[in-house]
Amino acid sequence: MKTVLVLLLAVLPLFAAEEPSSFDIYNEVQMLKIKAQEKWAKEDYMGAAKLYKKAARKLDKPVFKADMLLKEAECYFEANKTHRATEAFRALMKDYALYIPYDLVVDRLRILAERYVDGNGTFWGIRDRQTAIDVYFLILTDAPSIHVSLADRLRLAELLKKDDRAEEAIVVYQDILKMDPTLDDVRLTLAQLLVELCKRGDGDGSLRRAANRQAKMILDRNPDYSRKSEVELILVTANEVEATRMLELGQFYLRPSHLKPSAAKVYLQELIQKYPGTNAAFRAKDILDNHPAFKEAPQNAEEKSEGEKKEGK
Repeated sequence: MKTVLVLLLAVLPLFAAEEPSSFDIYNEVQMLKIKAQEKWAKEDYMGAAKLYKKAARKLDKPVFKADMLLKEAECYFEANKTHRATEAFRALMKDYALYIPYDLVVDRLRILAERYVDGNGTFWGIRDRQTAIDVYFLILTDAPSIHVSLADRLRLAELLKKDDRAEEAIVVYQDILKMDPTLDDVRLTLAQLLVELCKRGDGDGSLRRAANRQAKMILDRNPDYSRKSEVELILVTANEVEATRMLELGQFYLRPSHLKPSAAKVYLQELIQKYPGTNAAFRAKDILDNHPAFKEAPQNAEEKSEGEKKEGK
């Protein structure tokens, strides 16, 4: 009798653990969907999100699971839960890329990115340009190219520029111009960024040359460009930056610790020849005319030293 009881106790859990049938799961999911729709209709979006999430957990097939998770993400979006909605849509793009409507998802991500910019639905209403940039990068890198618009790239570049990430903005603007070389306003912005960067330091002059190249391309393509004065200012500024760099090199060789008047003269004369009319050129001419190093006889320090040695003999 005791043996039989032990066997019964061992078998009973097997019956209790029997998994529900597919039909049972289907009915349960349908009930959860109906309840979720009722909560949605009452604008209880967070309550609906919980039910859609619960329904998704009961499903195995990715296509049905993705549908429930998409509805959950939509609930967060409607509830203005910006962070939750972003993470929900991000997860959908990562885990269910083959089963989601990208036109809808990308459109939602654009709106969410602007919510971060405006501080709408974020923690304490804090404006978060960095996360907005991350969302636009997500669109560009993870969404099929057919769903990524030129406006997405332009907005990303604009936000990078505002966030003082000029190098990254330049890369995005260059990509845009590869797609459409006729966008003169974009090319002008690119040239302006290159000039700003070369002001901070342009050792080999590559930034200045790139800015000049972009500005000249605008005028070559469109001589009557409506913002021609801004383009011409870029050319003037870029030349002024390079002229200033050469002036500083000339002045470097006039310091007592690095005195080489002949080297200084080469830089200053080349500056005047290449960039006449710049402020640096006027300064260079003044130095050549008035600096004591250029008023003496054209002997360098070594020649003077040899002369003194001969006199000593």
